[in-house]
Amino acid sequence: MKLLKGNSIRRAAVAPALGILLGSALSIAVGTTASASEAGATARPTDCRYLVSNNWQTEATCGHHNGGSYRAVAVCTEAESGKVQHFYGNWKQSGPSFAYCNGAYRTTSAGIETSASNHAP
Repeated sequence: MKLLKGNSIRRAAVAPALGILLGSALSIAVGTTASASEAGATARPTDCRYLVSNNWQTEATCGHHNGGSYRAVAVCTEAESGKVQHFYGNWKQSGPSFAYCNGAYRTTSAGIETSASNHAP
């Protein structure tokens, strides 16, 4: 049983490495080069800030989207039950994203979710 597990792990590690080597050799042989921006590489947003705007709203912004996107998170609590729920704003690449507590929920704290992908409309 241990031998089988070791073989499957080894295969899982060797196959991607072999693919990378073959892909690298092919791109060198063909002579293609591309910068990160031409290849569509993205990174997570940077220089981000978030805050509680009032009892029912949070706000999040980032200074540089770097090809990614961000959205505000509102951590909200229902006063009677103490139940905590997260609400999310719209994905953005620029400008503020707002998240709102619904119903009897009130803002407890703020946060931000970032992604290396562009989810913004």
